Amino acid sequence: MSKESKEVLRKIEKYGPIRAVELVKMLNVSTKTVYKHLTKLLDEELIEKTGTTPRVFYMVKEKGIENEQENDDIFNIENQIIEQEYIYVSPDGKMHRGQTGFQLWCKRNNLKIEKEKKLFIKGLKAIQKIKKDGLISAKKTILSGKERIYLDNIYFSNFYTFDHFGKTKLGQLVYLGKSSQNKELISEIAQIVKPSIQKLIKKYNIKAVCFIPPTIDRKIQFLDALKQKLKLDLVEVKAVKVDGGIKVPQKTLRKLEDRIINAKTTITVNPNQKIDGNILIIDDATGSGATLNETAKKIRNITTKNTKIIGYSVIGSYKGFDVISEV
Repeated sequence: MSKESKEVLRKIEKYGPIRAVELVKMLNVSTKTVYKHLTKLLDEELIEKTGTTPRVFYMVKEKGIENEQENDDIFNIENQIIEQEYIYVSPDGKMHRGQTGFQLWCKRNNLKIEKEKKLFIKGLKAIQKIKKDGLISAKKTILSGKERIYLDNIYFSNFYTFDHFGKTKLGQLVYLGKSSQNKELISEIAQIVKPSIQKLIKKYNIKAVCFIPPTIDRKIQFLDALKQKLKLDLVEVKAVKVDGGIKVPQKTLRKLEDRIINAKTTITVNPNQKIDGNILIIDDATGSGATLNETAKKIRNITTKNTKIIGYSVIGSYKGFDVISEV
């Protein structure tokens, strides 16, 4: 590395995150020279950039810990699974995928990577065992198994979190997709879940779809964007969220009975809609199942007795509905 590149790196280490224009003034060199060194440092993976043009910042790249096994090849099965199924979001808001993310998570929590890797794989395999066609059937667990269920069945593509590992890959994507309103992340989610949704449509001979309406106003609504990406060729049953003045998101309520009341009084379905055939109701995240179930109840009022109503949620609760409160 040249003396000039080392000096750029030292400045980034000391003052980063820092913009290129600030480095130009600090080093008293041309913009072209600074970008030449920045490109070299990026290529060598010594720094990384964040932000969007024109406000791009540079900082030293954080490295994961080294694998404890010297011959732990990146192409072994365990590493491939982690590469595909793990996402870690660091405290500074950066997304780290695969092994890099897993190593950083272990480092942050002072955990041994090989031990955690085995536990993570074991947990994933346990989840896979209860999946069928990429779906988890959850009818027996929603509403704590105490309330009347108006859904013929409800499915998740994955849990939101599991064990001490925190959010699953799909859980992270949903959380980040909603909070950042990032269309690319929502598109990635659509690619992951579409095959399973298509299997549900075929299995239950679905003719219509209903997307749960949002409570909070956002420039980009998660389910609207997901609907566009899924491109389901089905009749849409319209459900509407009633604004009672103060918007109370379902996910913020801790008690089951409060969630049921919230869903019952804030979601309405136009009774004049003509529904002919089985229906799939789609939500982003399901905890108690109250929203899906109450929507199904109102749809049942305008359908025939033999109509099947299936609930589907991208992610669902692993143990107790309160784990999805932050979504």
